[in-house]
Amino acid sequence: MKSLKELFIAYVIQEAQAVVGAGRPLRVLDVGCGTASYVPGLLAQFPHLHYVGIEPIAQSFAAAEKTLQAVPQATVHFGLAYDALADYEPASFDLVLSLSVLEHVKRLPEFVAFCDRYLVAGGLMVHRYDLGHALAPHSWKEWLHVQLGNRVPRVLPETRFVRYVPESEVRLIYTQQGITPYQTTYHQMPNHKAIEKYLPADSTAVAELFAWEMSHQAEFAALATDTKERLFPAIAVWGRKS
Repeated sequence: MKSLKELFIAYVIQEAQAVVGAGRPLRVLDVGCGTASYVPGLLAQFPHLHYVGIEPIAQSFAAAEKTLQAVPQATVHFGLAYDALADYEPASFDLVLSLSVLEHVKRLPEFVAFCDRYLVAGGLMVHRYDLGHALAPHSWKEWLHVQLGNRVPRVLPETRFVRYVPESEVRLIYTQQGITPYQTTYHQMPNHKAIEKYLPADSTAVAELFAWEMSHQAEFAALATDTKERLFPAIAVWGRKS
């Protein structure tokens, strides 16, 4: 049984492949890939992918290296997504994405500019980020970090940074970087996420929940901002490079 997030990633890959066509491998840059635990399963499903991850936290990077060491079409680089990506020229990727990253990015315009630099013309940029830290912090320390990130970001280092990110801000930065934002999708209702751990491995319930989620996006988008953000604390902003 795949998780809601894994189903989302597979959906994004299929969308990007439809844009590229079947003529060559799809080139994917995952910015802030964490431990890359989902990647072997993704490549088993989509063996045509060429995957590159970037991760700035040393422990997560080491885990990602170990996860991907036996996967020839995947590699991971250590560092922040502001600087040049070693061994890759600009416009090297058909899809640039991040998962649960934007809320931790201290210099968001520079981050999106980096993503834009390595995205091919006509390629897709999809950043899915989480509002749970800001809307439902699990500790006083997390609450404090969000307050500092929102109000005095300079006091937090990059690897501990977190804040509330308005969807409108992401769309504006996309536009400023020459990326056309063409849709925003809302995901992962907290009770839907929680149910994953109680279901047997052969259950189809999570896949059905994801299909329901995607089929009603127009209705979710019409809700008031505070309502839809609390119902769906994972937000994905989709853009296409001109």
